Amino acid sequence: MKLSDYNEKCVRITLKDGSVFEGVCMHAPEEFCEIECGVNEECLEISGWLFGKSNIASVELIDEDNPFLAPFGVIEEETVRDGADAVLDILTSEEPENSRRLLCCLEDNLKEEDAGIIADKDAVVEALKTALKYVQDDVVTEGITKLLSDFG
Repeated sequence: MKLSDYNEKCVRITLKDGSVFEGVCMHAPEEFCEIECGVNEECLEISGWLFGKSNIASVELIDEDNPFLAPFGVIEEETVRDGADAVLDILTSEEPENSRRLLCCLEDNLKEEDAGIIADKDAVVEALKTALKYVQDDVVTEGITKLLSDFG
């Protein structure tokens, strides 16, 4: 499997332990992973999560014939749990698809009485307001605006 073929593509990564992660990925060569993360192999990265080649069982392209398994997944849930700074990092990243999946996770958790897995609702609202100033994708901007009105 040639990981560099998946650079900047929307993928489903299945790890050898059966865990599945989806989103737009970046290829990280071995040299980068070793210097930045202490990992001595090439990796794929989705929203700050590194997946080493030795742990990857398969990588599939996500498209019309092979859609996302769900509107959001583990990466988005963990980002919300990590708090406002992590939310802001994803929303202002250069990968609108990953931002859209995060917005689905935030929206789903806002529906719950206790704001679900959102630890500090006020901080997340501020992160959304900040992201709105920098986001250039219309769909993400609309999603943030809707969330802010729902938080209202």
